[in-house]
Amino acid sequence: MNRETTSIDLPPRRAVKSRPPRVPPWVWMVMVLVALSLGAGAGLWMGKEKAVEPDTIEEAAPGNSEQVNQKIKEARAAIADGNWLEARRLFEAVKIMDPKNADAIASLPLIDRRLDEARGSIRVETVPDGAEIIVEGSGTYESPVTIHQLPMGRHRVSIFKNGFEHVEREIELTGEETVALATIRLKKTAGNLEVVSEPKGAEFKLLKTIENNQKKLVEIGSTPALIERLDPGDYEILMAVEGWPEYSERVRVENNRNTSVSAVFARGGLQVKSDPSGAEVWIKSEGREQEKVGVTPLNLEELPVGQHRLELRYRDWEPIARTVDVSLGVTEVFDFSWERALVSFESDPSGAAVFLNGKRLGNGREVTPFQLELPEGDYVFSATHEILGESRIGQYIDDEKGTNVVHFPYEFGSVTLTSEPPGAAVLSRGLPIGKTPLTLPVVAPGSYAYELRKERYRSSEVNGNLEAGGVLNVAATLIYDATPVASRNFTNGLGQQLVWIGRLGGWVASHETTQAQYEQVTGTNPSYFPASNHPVDSVNWYEATKFCEGLTVREQSLGNLPEGFRYRLPTDLEWSAYVGVQKLDGAISSLFDRKKSTAPVGTLAPNEYGIYDARGNVWEWVSDWYSQTIVNRIRKEGATPVTEWIGTDRKVLRGGAWNRSSQFDLEVANRMAARPSAEDRYDVGFRVVLMPSE
Repeated sequence: MNRETTSIDLPPRRAVKSRPPRVPPWVWMVMVLVALSLGAGAGLWMGKEKAVEPDTIEEAAPGNSEQVNQKIKEARAAIADGNWLEARRLFEAVKIMDPKNADAIASLPLIDRRLDEARGSIRVETVPDGAEIIVEGSGTYESPVTIHQLPMGRHRVSIFKNGFEHVEREIELTGEETVALATIRLKKTAGNLEVVSEPKGAEFKLLKTIENNQKKLVEIGSTPALIERLDPGDYEILMAVEGWPEYSERVRVENNRNTSVSAVFARGGLQVKSDPSGAEVWIKSEGREQEKVGVTPLNLEELPVGQHRLELRYRDWEPIARTVDVSLGVTEVFDFSWERALVSFESDPSGAAVFLNGKRLGNGREVTPFQLELPEGDYVFSATHEILGESRIGQYIDDEKGTNVVHFPYEFGSVTLTSEPPGAAVLSRGLPIGKTPLTLPVVAPGSYAYELRKERYRSSEVNGNLEAGGVLNVAATLIYDATPVASRNFTNGLGQQLVWIGRLGGWVASHETTQAQYEQVTGTNPSYFPASNHPVDSVNWYEATKFCEGLTVREQSLGNLPEGFRYRLPTDLEWSAYVGVQKLDGAISSLFDRKKSTAPVGTLAPNEYGIYDARGNVWEWVSDWYSQTIVNRIRKEGATPVTEWIGTDRKVLRGGAWNRSSQFDLEVANRMAARPSAEDRYDVGFRVVLMPSE
């Protein structure tokens, strides 16, 4: 296994025959904490040695330093809590990231010695009591029971009781306390009984034999019928058809077994029954080909006198064949039965499909674990797991054994992928398989490579080798990539949300520039209404342009600026494109009720592009001069221009403001104009756009 990328869940250490006297837990804790202190001192000494001979000691990867320190901190806390397994896991991880880490080197041997001595207990209670409890590697007990002197680590607990379903649990001991399983309520096992007749529609009664040979009525009905979940035991079935003697048969129902009872109420030469019923009946008479004549129970009339060869076929079981004699005026009754056993198919891990002679067992859909009945005999089974492939087993099925267990073992391990930050998409061979943190519990041994992707972060490839029974822990620290991606919205280093507008080929700030953002770039706040989350006001055109230039330099230094783009004020046409269809009832204005000041940005709903306050709150500077071109646009859009402003060196303002109450001022097509040096305009602010440089 590649130790740089993997760690293994080590199995609990086995107890040795002779043990030294137990050391109190607090002594071990002190010893490990002292080792940590010595390790830290050794680390300082090694650091000095590195300063003198930098080529002689291999340093941990720079990106791992913070993770190493964090894991050492967590390991200390685990030791203080008495969780020695967790402490060992953390120090193993430290040693993988930094093989020469003094803390890990000093602490691991002491932790291993502590784990070798530590013992815990498991408490198991069942309803009903008296279940057989098997703890792998420890022994067999009877519930309720507290099992002592168990080593640290994972333990498989198996619970058995006649007449009840088998239960499996896995418990991890991390300390010397007693871990109690929640009271386990065992589910009763049961059997099924199929009642059929020829012809159908016979009335039946099912009686159960109880103490002193007394009978208890269980069910009344008519054939065919399937009576499910019967308690194991002896039963008597009575069937009757008008004009015929009552039919009676004793039957035994067993756990997890299917039993059938059949009766034939007909006059004829041959009556054929089988257990289980529903078997195909094939007959070969002298001078004729073999042919299928029906399914059991079956009445065969008008057969010629003489010998006939009967063959019963059921599923893919071995057929039963017999030669029978038919005599004139005599009705012969033949009862066929397959000696069969219950077979439990299991696999580790579960979820395998089982096949026999190329045919899938378990009704063609079940996966391990499942049970079914098969006749006694030699078999070769194959199991296919969608991840781990095929496994083949040859086994003799014994009908006297009770339940035959066919177990398919697989070699596998698990993979755990984590990332910082979490939530990265994990791809294997180009296909997405989940997001970090991600645990793949069933993975075949071998070498693996995964790609981790997260928006606004650089993709990272991680790899490692997984051994059978091992755990491959792969961690990656993703590097933030602040560069915006065309067609995606993003947030810049100032906290401004930038919305991609495809028709403009660039981004538009979703909010007007706030006072807090303006102050971060310029160090000043000229606003008449000071409030950090309100739009900056009383700012002239030159100051707004200077802010855009400063923001461009700032974002470029942070790596947040896509190549060939810069921040600036929008043009008049760009403003007209992103204003959208925002209505006046979605604008901060005095049209409906008089306002006393600006409002926090984003108070009302955005337009269809995600742009807030495009209309209202503050007038927004754009880059255009008030010119004949602007006047022509105003007229074309159905508004009234102010022609006197042409040639007066005024910049265009768009959108209206909080103190405007006339439809004319607030009209989308209307343009206000002001000199670029105009100050003390407490109703004027601006919004930035990020567009390609000219």
